[in-house]
Amino acid sequence: MSSNLHPIEELAALLKESTAKPLIVPARLAPSALYDVEYRTAVIALVFARFARTIAPSTLRKISAAKLKLMQFVALRPWLLPAIREWSTVGPHEGLAFAHSIRIRRGFLSDTAHDDVVNYLTACRILARQDTQIVEGKHADVLVAIAKSVVEANLFSSELAVINELDGITISNQMLEGW
Repeated sequence: MSSNLHPIEELAALLKESTAKPLIVPARLAPSALYDVEYRTAVIALVFARFARTIAPSTLRKISAAKLKLMQFVALRPWLLPAIREWSTVGPHEGLAFAHSIRIRRGFLSDTAHDDVVNYLTACRILARQDTQIVEGKHADVLVAIAKSVVEANLFSSELAVINELDGITISNQMLEGW
């Protein structure tokens, strides 16, 4: 057998040549955390806690729905941080900005799990929608408690590190346009 094969192809070839019968036990498969409502809620709580602002005359904290979605998308995928950083520093008409926006938008727009969690949090009146903004809802204290408990328990350190990095990156309206 050639050792130039991709490991998956090599495994497939070995299994094909053997009498082994692969057995998949669904109960032992771990679902992706990206689709876990509690995990997504915790990341949204952390992003909201860091980036939501009070804008007078309202006393409620709010954040652009597009910015919340982008920030949590990157927090869940730390490997995108260099692309976001570079994208934010180039001009809007640079080829690099276009290349980054295409790649990131493709994944970002298909992230319906975020939309589903925000809809759930809105239905629970933890968050509310106000035009293009996500605003604290009647039960926003739940979101505050989640963010606080994550930080106190030292959970999701890689997500928190990304959120800390995002705080130093300018997210322009140009980057959020169309979302």
